Amino acid sequence: MSLTDKVLEKAESLFDAAGVVAEKRGVVLILGLESTPQRDLDDFGLENKRLIYRGWDLYVKPRLTALIDLLQENGFNASPVGWWGYPKQGLMHLKSIAVMGGLGLQGKNTLLLHSRFGSWLRLAALRTDAPLTSTGPGVYEHKENPLCRSCNACIDTCPVKKLLEPYRLTDPTRCLLNIESGFDVDQLGSCRMRCVTKCPVGKVSSQRLM
Repeated sequence: MSLTDKVLEKAESLFDAAGVVAEKRGVVLILGLESTPQRDLDDFGLENKRLIYRGWDLYVKPRLTALIDLLQENGFNASPVGWWGYPKQGLMHLKSIAVMGGLGLQGKNTLLLHSRFGSWLRLAALRTDAPLTSTGPGVYEHKENPLCRSCNACIDTCPVKKLLEPYRLTDPTRCLLNIESGFDVDQLGSCRMRCVTKCPVGKVSSQRLM
């Protein structure tokens, strides 16, 4: 078994989706874990005006630690990007990396759309010096997603008028869930992640959350 196969086997036992992107700056492991009512990765809040990632700490951090341990046991360095795989603004664009790694394509809701999990995958990333082989196209392909077809459910249900167009946000700072733009927990009442919950791809998950 190759090193790439060994690492991916471990990654896929911990996460719901995994891929590798070999960049000029190094190798990135892109990882996706489905958010469910029983494993709520969107569980976060504010403490002293600081965002607390409760679901991330509980479910993602230990999985990343196990994967880092495997890489280090094989003699390689590995570290999470940002806050345990959750990068801060400008550090890394996870959607693009996920597309490059073969996890899916961007949907009309601008999120990664996975054939099984829809937009319910929450993405994390590791950097490593392990010589892993890329699993996807290696480039960001911005094109129509066959899973979307003629569906416009995400666009029709967005509470912010004229914000969402097919495959793009006209002004990302107006998105009610944009953490970098001063996220307000109270905004969830009007948003309710409709661009995700109304998407028919991965509908099993969204029905459980309704």
